[in-house]
Amino acid sequence: MADPQVINTLSQKRKEIEAHIGSLERDLEDARRDLSAILAVIKVFSADGHRVTAYMNLTRLFPRHELPKLCQQALETHPNGMNTREMALFVIQAKELDHTDRHLRQSVAYKIVQIMRRWEKQGRARRLGKVSGAIVWSSLGLTAN
Repeated sequence: MADPQVINTLSQKRKEIEAHIGSLERDLEDARRDLSAILAVIKVFSADGHRVTAYMNLTRLFPRHELPKLCQQALETHPNGMNTREMALFVIQAKELDHTDRHLRQSVAYKIVQIMRRWEKQGRARRLGKVSGAIVWSSLGLTAN
């Protein structure tokens, strides 16, 4: 049988190491957040064309009719349908933006939902259901506008 003093010492050391790992994980998360902010600032200052602000309106990010065309391309690559989150990721990657930025993905997804609902009313797209809370859309083969 092991000495209770050894067990107690090892248990305390285990708790210290677990606390240290938790601290390192929080520091890592902070570092990732800082890196994301630095990458966003680099993107802002290296942007070509019109003046880009830190809190950019998405309508300035996409020229007229570009987002619907990218949505149409996304749906054409997936004839069995594509959910809103996948479409947002497709659009962000097509624009060569930071696909790890959660807020950007949510904003683009919101714009995509607006486009797809308009297309649904116009008979250009339809809902196939939901997967993990995201609507799955299918194109009816009409051109984007």
